[in-house]
Amino acid sequence: MNMHSLHCTLLFFFVCVLFLFCKAASFWMFLDIVEKNDELKQKLNENDLLFIKELIEGVDTADPKWPAKGRTEDKAFLYEIVINKWNGIDVHRWDYFARDCHHLGISNSFDHQHMLKFARVCKVNGRNHICYRDKVADNVYDMFQTRYILYSQAYEHKIVNIIEEKIIDALLEAKDTLPKISPIAVSKLQDDIERKIQRITGASQDSHEDDGSSTLREMKEFVKLTDHIFEEILYSTDVRLQGARTKLEDVVKRCLPKCVGETRLGIKDKDAHKKALQNDWNEAVDDWNKLHPTVFLDKKDFSVDVIQLHCTYSTGKNPIDKVYFYRKRNATEAFKIKKYEVSSLLPEEFTEYVVRIYYTKNSDEEEKDAKKCFDWWCHDKCKILVYDQEEFRGNECLISGDCPSLDDCGITEVYSCKVHRGFWKLYEGPNYNEAEYMLEPGKDYFRPTDWECQSNASARSLKHVRI
Repeated sequence: MNMHSLHCTLLFFFVCVLFLFCKAASFWMFLDIVEKNDELKQKLNENDLLFIKELIEGVDTADPKWPAKGRTEDKAFLYEIVINKWNGIDVHRWDYFARDCHHLGISNSFDHQHMLKFARVCKVNGRNHICYRDKVADNVYDMFQTRYILYSQAYEHKIVNIIEEKIIDALLEAKDTLPKISPIAVSKLQDDIERKIQRITGASQDSHEDDGSSTLREMKEFVKLTDHIFEEILYSTDVRLQGARTKLEDVVKRCLPKCVGETRLGIKDKDAHKKALQNDWNEAVDDWNKLHPTVFLDKKDFSVDVIQLHCTYSTGKNPIDKVYFYRKRNATEAFKIKKYEVSSLLPEEFTEYVVRIYYTKNSDEEEKDAKKCFDWWCHDKCKILVYDQEEFRGNECLISGDCPSLDDCGITEVYSCKVHRGFWKLYEGPNYNEAEYMLEPGKDYFRPTDWECQSNASARSLKHVRI
């Protein structure tokens, strides 16, 4: 990862931190600006301030009971512009799509200008919502496909996730030393917001200059927070920041855990708990060590991460399920479009789960063994016990992976075998040549005729087969 990519990673990380916290903090800063501007104070009433707060936090416009206080129900569509909790189509996403695709060099097929051109307000179930022309339905899929690409290639990239954890640990360790990253209680922030609203609307005669609350002092430090905090800690000589500094040095020097592999979970496995996967992986490591006496992998050196990648707004749902459209010939009547009406080539699933295994590399050789163990784990921990004589006599060898030449596996040919796990193919020639035979899991094959070899010839290569 070059310095430009690292900067983009840091920038996105801090944007996420600020966004998650700043739904309250952003409104606090806005009120702070209004307090100091007499012209704004005269133009904004309490409903206006509540409206802006709700725009920042988002309002579910599909809620049967109207939840907003800043604007009445007939203005529901206004709450679908900035943060759209109904169907996820909003300028907040459009903004970071355009910005991050540009800076990361990722192609952006989504055209928000085209969507805007065909957006209009229509009445849906008695409430005004933003709807779109039927011919831009494919643009909705493009939008969420762009989101998927950004998350899979950038935001949830295997290295980015490792770096994020390092940065989080460093910030937590430095929070007691650097005031600008000291935690601010959200409850105190909300109390201060209420006081500011009262002062702006004239309900309180106190002046913001007289406000000696700790929240004010903490927020004054918080507004100074930028991604420069990374360099501030990295180049600090303060002994109290030694631990945090070491973690950031690991990021710069790339002293990071290695991702030995990743795989997608099948649909049947999508609800698998992370802890269950960790236990399953630990069992695989133990089994791998038993199968390979000369190898030792310490399961304490591994961690399992499971991430969700969406091509939609709501987990697993078709992204157009909550989007209404209108037709050119009737621009006031809103309706839903079925998926097949857009295209018959669209996917059946819109959410996937990715499992990653991270390993603290001790040596290049151990990293290779860890990757082999991961491949074996992904192949359902396949095992086959082979013999060089019929009826399970002679030399035996337990094999857990593809073997193009049995000479490399400590045995020259196979005349009988026991399939412990997985499907296998035996070949009469080396390098998977000549006649081939399929073996099923849990079966014992006493002689070549049991796997339907008419000539009773031995096998000289074999491989695991995924069914």
